[in-house]
Amino acid sequence: MKKSTHSKIKNSVILFELLTRQIAADTIQGKENSPAIKIIKQFFNGTTGLAKELNLYQSLINESYKSNDKANYLISAVIKARKGLDLNKLRTEKYELVKEIKKNYNLESFFKTALNDYKLYASIYRVFEGSVAVNPTELIDSRYTIVEHIVNKRKLKPSEDNTQNLISEYTKQDESVRLLAYRLLIDKFNDKYKDLSEKQKNVLKEYINNVSNTTALKTFVMAEAATLMVGLAKQSARIKDPVVKIKLNEVVNMLGKYDKLKTVKESHVLSLLLYYELHKELKNAHK
Repeated sequence: MKKSTHSKIKNSVILFELLTRQIAADTIQGKENSPAIKIIKQFFNGTTGLAKELNLYQSLINESYKSNDKANYLISAVIKARKGLDLNKLRTEKYELVKEIKKNYNLESFFKTALNDYKLYASIYRVFEGSVAVNPTELIDSRYTIVEHIVNKRKLKPSEDNTQNLISEYTKQDESVRLLAYRLLIDKFNDKYKDLSEKQKNVLKEYINNVSNTTALKTFVMAEAATLMVGLAKQSARIKDPVVKIKLNEVVNMLGKYDKLKTVKESHVLSLLLYYELHKELKNAHK
């Protein structure tokens, strides 16, 4: 039997998550007025079909029950609610949304980022599109994936629970309060990272964009490590102090180990930021 295809560009929750990630990436690049903010306000403002479908996705993502029966009842109720949407209007909105994203971002790069819950998001998409699916087995597997997620959904730790409560309170505020909170967040972020070099900002940007895309992140980190090795090796050749020279060569050797990384951890990214800081200081000292 032919396998049905999941489409990222037609999945509301994936579109929304990628846009929110893009806001963070734009902020690091110094774009205070991220185009992604305007796009979210336009297409997910509460009255659109996209916003309504997103709420249905989130019902299945965030809800938890102890029994399979209750989980199945929830799925059936959400599917019924989804069928009640104006599907022609929804398709038009998705088309216009992707067109707007394309105006502001490179689509290939935008959709390249992998998502931790991609399998769940794709499964919900397939049960929503069940009437046009050509593979009943795939539909059953998708529904089982959702049931398993709802029943086995892990409990939040106290700190995470508090974060969820803060987010819940934030979303209840009127738009002016939320915009003010966002502006304070941006100002605080820019103040904290204002002294970073363009190279360091780029490392942070790539880490946020590809934190789930392990292959792309590893490739980027290995390339940056190789660039730094060359730069620090040149600086080492100009240093006369034997102790400093030995320490710097140790750093170069550590960067050489990045070529053998199997997975990129946060510590590797933080080390890159520190190595770039060292490189900057050495260049300034020689000037």
